[in-house]
Amino acid sequence: MANDDGRQFHGGLSEENDTPLYSQLILLLKRQIHSGILKPGDLIPSENQLCAEYRVSRSTVRQALNQLTEEGLLLRRRGKGTFVASEKLNRNINHLYSFSEDMLASGRNPRSVILEKAVMLPGAAIADALGLPENGEVFKLTRLRLADEEPLLLETTYLPLQLCPTIFNEDLGVHSLYALLRSSYHLNLYRAVETYEAVKLTKEAAQLLRCKAQAPAFNIHRLAYLDSGIAFEYTSSVARSDKCRFRVELFSNKDKVNFSRQLRVE
Repeated sequence: MANDDGRQFHGGLSEENDTPLYSQLILLLKRQIHSGILKPGDLIPSENQLCAEYRVSRSTVRQALNQLTEEGLLLRRRGKGTFVASEKLNRNINHLYSFSEDMLASGRNPRSVILEKAVMLPGAAIADALGLPENGEVFKLTRLRLADEEPLLLETTYLPLQLCPTIFNEDLGVHSLYALLRSSYHLNLYRAVETYEAVKLTKEAAQLLRCKAQAPAFNIHRLAYLDSGIAFEYTSSVARSDKCRFRVELFSNKDKVNFSRQLRVE
């Protein structure tokens, strides 16, 4: 279709625009998603329908849909079609990460299901990581972490009991663990080191996270320190890879590199 000055239009897309047709289609679909015309869970038109509606090639449509899928705005389900993904939760984590606090700040309702809590002597690896003296006890806490009643993380945390001697009696299904450590035990939480590993969910973890066994997931190990340099937490987590996306941004700052971590929950 051409107007009086000869410019070619494709259902609202223009060949005379410096922006490639696939990029124009991306922007058009993004506007429909962000304006609510296309809502989370909606099935978008098929490739053939989009080709006909916007009068563009299949390769143009496919390139646009691939880009939107990579950005997490669309979700493809084999044999069913392409859907608008659930609304993303974006978190810039340039502070010591707390699931409860960050969910609340992002407008989500956090909840924890306590699966296990105990006072115990840890194994050698955890005792060494936390710098515990011989026979030093830990408080072990295993929780299923939910946002808006959807399970996202399965966490097992170990805390030196000497730093929080009465924590066993606290209601950790409701209260933020970090907030409690700050307010009740006056601990100055300072920094953490995390490592990430791609894993497959065990049958037990998959049942708790409402996923299929052997589904891909993130295994996250965290060792956190007080401002005094004393280790106060060792946590091992499993995060659903179909719901969580981690992004690390690196910034140059003279002789060191700072980072923030962003988590999208789909």
